[in-house]
Amino acid sequence: MPIFKTIETKGVPVKIFTNELEFQAEAQLIDLAESGIVEGFVSAMPDVHFGKGATIGSVFASNFAVCPNAVGVDIGCGMAAIPYKNLTKNELSLEVKQNIHKEIKEKIPTGFLSHQEPQKHNILDNTNRTNWLSSKININTAKQIGTLGGGNHFIEIVHDQNDMVWIMLHSGSRNIGKQTAEYYNQLAIKQMELRNIKAPNPDLNHLLIESEEGQNYLKDMSWCQDYALANRETMLFNIAKIVEKYINVLPEWDKVINIHHNYCACEDCNILESGEIIKKKLWVTRKGATSAKNGELGIIPGSMGTGSFIVKGLGNPESWSSCSHGAGRSKSRNKAVNEITQEDFEKSMNGIICETDPELRDEAPQAYKDLNIVMQNQNDLVEPINRLLPLINIKGFDKEDRFKREKAKVIFENIPDFGITILEIEVIKSNNSKETKWILLDDYKMVVIKSDQEPVREIWVKTKEHEDKKLLLKCIIKSSSVENGTILEILEIKKKQTLKLSGIQENHPL
Repeated sequence: MPIFKTIETKGVPVKIFTNELEFQAEAQLIDLAESGIVEGFVSAMPDVHFGKGATIGSVFASNFAVCPNAVGVDIGCGMAAIPYKNLTKNELSLEVKQNIHKEIKEKIPTGFLSHQEPQKHNILDNTNRTNWLSSKININTAKQIGTLGGGNHFIEIVHDQNDMVWIMLHSGSRNIGKQTAEYYNQLAIKQMELRNIKAPNPDLNHLLIESEEGQNYLKDMSWCQDYALANRETMLFNIAKIVEKYINVLPEWDKVINIHHNYCACEDCNILESGEIIKKKLWVTRKGATSAKNGELGIIPGSMGTGSFIVKGLGNPESWSSCSHGAGRSKSRNKAVNEITQEDFEKSMNGIICETDPELRDEAPQAYKDLNIVMQNQNDLVEPINRLLPLINIKGFDKEDRFKREKAKVIFENIPDFGITILEIEVIKSNNSKETKWILLDDYKMVVIKSDQEPVREIWVKTKEHEDKKLLLKCIIKSSSVENGTILEILEIKKKQTLKLSGIQENHPL
């Protein structure tokens, strides 16, 4: 599909390859377009959604600046896949698939877990990095090589349209990439303060590429990208050994695809200037976007139940020769947990060897956009080569990690503006049902919200002024931490609903 919409801004235009764009993501794209660092235009991929600083699924070019949070906290996060030539899905019996799933879980650490012993890889001997980064590399960095991480990272055994088996996975640079991104974002803040420049939003800070800090970031970012490649490469190798143990075949190592979708690189770009298309070397930043130069192979995953595509790039200059990095979320993690039932989640994973713990419901297929529509929206950007469907899925999480999430007291900062006194908050009783209960405002705590999560929340409350009704408040999260609590600003009272008599009697006995 061609561009769905172009937003004209006070800076450069934003070209959008989807008709599904949440207002928070649109605001972020406009911030980026008006930041003064972008050359030509900003492109928004079909899977675009809200992120930290810059939108996930955004691509732009600059001739003088790089933005650490526009690259992303997980530097070098990306995909890897490798096919088998002599292994079809029918050769993997149910018992074999179950054994492979079990052994991958045992041998590939997920979530915050690492290998017990340091792993050997030549990336650790690569000293093309700054002294600062060298000081941060330690035994844990070596232990995290060949580990999956958490969130939407995954390992899958899949089959293509010809029933041939592939190994596929999604992971990044683990903690060393996160530390690097956060360190250079702080340097960007300081550099902008010295230049008396204010960022359009608090997380969209940039470094001058010609500055010492900018050059150091590019060097350390490149090292973290290589670490991410090594991480994925090691997992592919270890998974292939597990498969070989049960089915005596090897994958085609000369056909491996191992790519980033969070990175910045200097590229030859075609750009329109004074009515003419000219070639320029520019720094292209892709955050949650895959390079799709003409003939270049890429991987576009969907969700844990819907499969993925191997694609060939078409080199479209209006997307900075890029495409989506996945299907993209249609529901925030909070909405997914509240709106998707456990029964529907489990049904959607029928026939796939996987885990369907309630703690994984925020990664259910129903939380993501329709992959087929996402692919239709980018048929000007890529050509599909292989359709991959899952046989085995392993998600990056630990049960213990999910239950250890920190919670913070909730503070509504502008209650008086709406003339209400909040007494109680409605919450879900458990992850296994939609049953709710009421708890006192003073006892209400919310899981600390990460800065890359959706900042808007809708919350049902009981108030002193409306004894027979509950009110739905639309709020925006201003900040969230254990120390200072989660600060909510009420945007509007969206709805009022009469309470059932039993509810009033249960919670407010006369």
